[in-house]
Amino acid sequence: MGKKKKPIKKPAAPTPKKEQYPHFRRYKVSNHPALILGEQKDEKEREEYVFRKVTSSPKEGRHNNEKVEPNPDTSKSTPMYIVRRKRHDLKTRFGKKYPWKYPKDKK
Repeated sequence: MGKKKKPIKKPAAPTPKKEQYPHFRRYKVSNHPALILGEQKDEKEREEYVFRKVTSSPKEGRHNNEKVEPNPDTSKSTPMYIVRRKRHDLKTRFGKKYPWKYPKDKK
């Protein structure tokens, strides 16, 4: 009677690192930063980011933009504004993550 061989265990796959929200990424379509709020899947099951545009203008049309104090981008002296309307687009249309931190509410 021969010995039974033990099955070879495969190493566990590394768990993907969870992204922290909100964070800033470069939006390749406009080549400007965007504030990433979260993820979702579209009707074709493609992964998308939910985001808000970053601008230096206090208004978008007749709508007021949200001013970010202090400006996370320390290389700019102009204030940073974030458009209030949420948008969504494919993850592949976003570039690298910026090291900036979105300031917490002071309330």
